[in-house]
Amino acid sequence: MTASNGAGRPCRFCGRSRDPRVPGRAGPICLDCVRAGLRVVRDGADRETPAGDVLAAVTSPLAAVCDFCGLRERRTFLGLRRPLLRVDCAARDAVICADCLDHAGDVLNVALRR
Repeated sequence: MTASNGAGRPCRFCGRSRDPRVPGRAGPICLDCVRAGLRVVRDGADRETPAGDVLAAVTSPLAAVCDFCGLRERRTFLGLRRPLLRVDCAARDAVICADCLDHAGDVLNVALRR
């Protein structure tokens, strides 16, 4: 993932076309939604996107895969499977895992420092 304008597509989680955005396979995610998603990951409480949709923690390990990496679990060093914590916006059918949120946050931090 690299910080860009998301090829002109609106944020997958709020529908706005704000920069900066991090592109994903199904559409980009904006800075505001990354922040809200990271807060959901941190404390498990639902958050609103700037458009008023709700971001919530995914509770089922078999629920939808992450729109960014395509995974719902990771393999540990010993080959065991670990479910990924995911955040979804049901109103927009968008899902992102905690790992991709962290990566998107890192990419956006670098882009904003320039």
